[in-house]
Amino acid sequence: MAIPPLSLADCRVLIVDDNEFNRKSLSLVIRRAGITGIAFAENGQEGLAAVDRFRPDLVLLDVDMPVMNGLDMCRALRRTATHEALPVLFQTALDSDDEQVRCFEAGGNDFISKPIRPGECVARVRHQLERRKLFGDLAAFRERVQRELSHARAMQISLLPESRRLAEVAQRYGLTLDSHFQTSSELGGDFWGIYPLGDRRLAVLMIDFAGHGITAAINTFRLHTLIDRFPMQHVTPSQWLMQLNAALKDVLPTGQFATAFFGILDLATDTLTFAAAGSPNPVLGTPAAGGGARIRLLDSAGLVLGVSHRATYADQSHRLPRGGFLFLYSDALIECPGEQAGPIGQDAVPDLVREALAGDRQHPLRPMMEHFYARSRLPLGDDLTAVWIARRA
Repeated sequence: MAIPPLSLADCRVLIVDDNEFNRKSLSLVIRRAGITGIAFAENGQEGLAAVDRFRPDLVLLDVDMPVMNGLDMCRALRRTATHEALPVLFQTALDSDDEQVRCFEAGGNDFISKPIRPGECVARVRHQLERRKLFGDLAAFRERVQRELSHARAMQISLLPESRRLAEVAQRYGLTLDSHFQTSSELGGDFWGIYPLGDRRLAVLMIDFAGHGITAAINTFRLHTLIDRFPMQHVTPSQWLMQLNAALKDVLPTGQFATAFFGILDLATDTLTFAAAGSPNPVLGTPAAGGGARIRLLDSAGLVLGVSHRATYADQSHRLPRGGFLFLYSDALIECPGEQAGPIGQDAVPDLVREALAGDRQHPLRPMMEHFYARSRLPLGDDLTAVWIARRA
């Protein structure tokens, strides 16, 4: 099916030529392309004024004119940001290679030779105007998409715990809470949240949907609508994950899934109980003799969410006394390559934590992220979320 040509009825063309006969002849020719918005100027100086006044979509510009020639006028246009992309179609009686080079070096887009050949003139004018229309439409489309993506990103950020909320939870439970969230593009598939379950218990959830971008972000919105359907009180982490898994299986398209960590911290018993669905192994730190910390990776194996209604999950319990910490992160931390080396890998995370603690004992997430980004190839190939939860000594 042939694509119909673009309508040029709303286009404006400025003809700059010191010869009245040439101006009239060109206007008659380009009307064949359906163009009725035509203005005239007799030299480059008048032409510059007409460009600002008439706002043409194309300038048909003679090379040799008094007062200011076409080459100088075109150079002046290209020095102005407003007109640097305005199509300029030179017309010249000299059809030599040197003349063409002069026109292009002055900033022209194309040229036609005198005497004017109507068919060629219409074709070149139409080509420049259609090109300008297509680029304009593309720029407008891109601007609209960027605006909508920006709004969507703001909505996605609003799903995450805000700084004031984290400060309130940290104060209430005697914690240090730091987080980092960075998508690989405008939108991402990571999600995390923290949920008070009374005066001495709170839950933490981290989920990473497969992929990134718009599709993964839509899944985080789906997730947000599901979380409130399943109260976290009076169920074990494994039971809660099973409920969430069943719900996600019903709404996720085939081939999409998520890794997850869901834990409940009981401050009365100094216990962290969690269940996992294939998430990166969390780091648990507990106070050691001499003021240091015993740091180890926890096992977070489990079937990813959203692939089977029959999936089951197991609970693990570990001591997390005062002075201890839990570090959660999405797989971008261990899978994104560096500029000079490959990914750091799962086994290197404890050492990354130790180095960060040596740099800032109270807020180690900051130096940890600085180290990660200093070695990483940007932009990241995946979304990165990192959460530091420490009990104050």
